[in-house]
Amino acid sequence: MDLTLKRDIRKLMVDTEDVKRALDMLEQDHATWARKREEKDLKKIIERVKGLEFDVSTMMSDCSSLPHQEESKGISEDLHQAFRRLNALFEDIKEVRSELNGSYIHAGELWQLEIDWGRFRKTIREIQKHLQAGENSPRIKKEKIIFQNHII
Repeated sequence: MDLTLKRDIRKLMVDTEDVKRALDMLEQDHATWARKREEKDLKKIIERVKGLEFDVSTMMSDCSSLPHQEESKGISEDLHQAFRRLNALFEDIKEVRSELNGSYIHAGELWQLEIDWGRFRKTIREIQKHLQAGENSPRIKKEKIIFQNHII
């Protein structure tokens, strides 16, 4: 796997975990009726989801530069799916924000945000699997050996 691609998938995974922690904090603050902290948590989530959008865009650009179209096709489809999932997350966040502005976040809105978040994380795991599978494919291994033999 390309070093840039490895770096970018690691960044995507770290940012994904940051969003998860922020969602957990929002749920905790919601359970304790801490409205000001809920607002702060929501702002953090929005910024971090924007970061995820950038990460997915970066991965899409990395994917377009992969030499093997058949290996990159699955990754590309997963990245498009990730964009759709991010769109759903932004919609959920909008709903939660409007509820918070109204006075109270309904548990159903947080539940939907959590469901869509789970779908996004599943898509990210699929991208990671595709990248790892591509790295272990016989064709790529053979090309790595040939490439290494030319360097030596």
